[in-house]
Amino acid sequence: MDCFLAIDQGTQSSRAVIFDGRGKALAGHREPVSIRRLLGGRVEQDARALLDSVNRAVSVCLDSLAPAVRDAVRACGLAVQRSSVLACAPSGRAVGPVLSWQDTRAAGWLETLRDREAAIRRISGLPLSPHYGAGKLRWLKNRPDFREGFVLAPLASYLLRNLATDDAWRVDSCNAQRTQLFDNQALDWSETLLEWFEIPRSRLPDCCPVVSGYGELFETGIPITAVSGDQNAAVFGNGDLPDDAALINLGSGAFVLAEKRAGRSCGDLLDSIGATEQSRVRRLCEGTVNGAGSALAWASRRWRCADLSAALVEVDKPPVFINTVCGVGSPWWISGVEPFFVGDDNASDAARLTAVVESIAFLLVDNVTVLREKIGIRRLIVSGGLSNLEGLCQKLANLSGLPLEREDNTEATARGIAWLAAGQPPGWKTPPAERFEPRSDPGLRERYAIFRAELGSLGASS
Repeated sequence: MDCFLAIDQGTQSSRAVIFDGRGKALAGHREPVSIRRLLGGRVEQDARALLDSVNRAVSVCLDSLAPAVRDAVRACGLAVQRSSVLACAPSGRAVGPVLSWQDTRAAGWLETLRDREAAIRRISGLPLSPHYGAGKLRWLKNRPDFREGFVLAPLASYLLRNLATDDAWRVDSCNAQRTQLFDNQALDWSETLLEWFEIPRSRLPDCCPVVSGYGELFETGIPITAVSGDQNAAVFGNGDLPDDAALINLGSGAFVLAEKRAGRSCGDLLDSIGATEQSRVRRLCEGTVNGAGSALAWASRRWRCADLSAALVEVDKPPVFINTVCGVGSPWWISGVEPFFVGDDNASDAARLTAVVESIAFLLVDNVTVLREKIGIRRLIVSGGLSNLEGLCQKLANLSGLPLEREDNTEATARGIAWLAAGQPPGWKTPPAERFEPRSDPGLRERYAIFRAELGSLGASS
């Protein structure tokens, strides 16, 4: 049976996974990566370290295979954390660090474009935000050490330039869109947005479909046949997403994704791209929660809980955590507010961590509510590392009022990019590992009402 290699370069690690033709993982390796949080909203990663982590993950994964399996690897897909950017020399060498998707150093300058926000959103599908690449790319271009011939690269483009055997500068449409310089309908760079953000087109890579030929993976002979953003790929972790379902993928950030219907609006959510081919475009409505795994990591550095899963069941009256870690995404779009608790007098560490988990559920359900109205979804499918928290899954079902199916798949991104690279074979679907039916939970709903009231006040004052 043919096999396929998936590379998933994420915020916290780089992963390489081998899948067979039915989507079963045969081997894998994970390399952790570090991130630097500096003053002034600056969040950076070392570009060379990210590239080295990918090369190590791929090498260890392939070396672990039996010769017959290694010879059966037919194609490779690359999924990359979105909205992270850097400057590069023409040779492909990084010039300085990667500016993370969490980086907001360009927030002040972006306010000069506030009167064009509606037009920017209409063209790009994205609200004006420092989390996307455009403001950070302008910041890089204006650095004193930026030289003629340097490339302003989405992270995916930098990785491709150094992983593939050819020397082309290319980027897929999903990662290109996340720069906020991309015309969401024309599927290419927008001359209008390039002018407004002061980015020369000559400094950007060429835009390509997600499913396309990207050369061969260096020193392996394996063709790279699909490149995408991490969450865009996660949509296809179990093949095509059902029409009546939304996928919630729980990682450092959490994302709620559903297929966009023709003629429908995404409301206050993102108008995103699922995948592009030469003759087909799949579009998504996408909700974003910046503070998911990143919020739990932030909280875990402050408080300790020996068994968070047990706490989610046993703690019945936690405080309410106003989760602004990394900024509040859709549908609120609030930035620049420090996280805080409501009603946390004498709360235990376990209660505070429970409150953080509940805040993730609250933000997700805000997005699910929009999708129920705009798309008419009737069930939730959850994947990603945080889906292992059964308490979180049950709270999501209780609060949304929708049945929730947890996939037996914490590698949704890797599995999805492998499916695209493999040519979208049938038989990729697996039955859900567990189903959570909605239950009555008045206390949870009361805390959710407090949470929404606090965010409403923050939004009104911002």
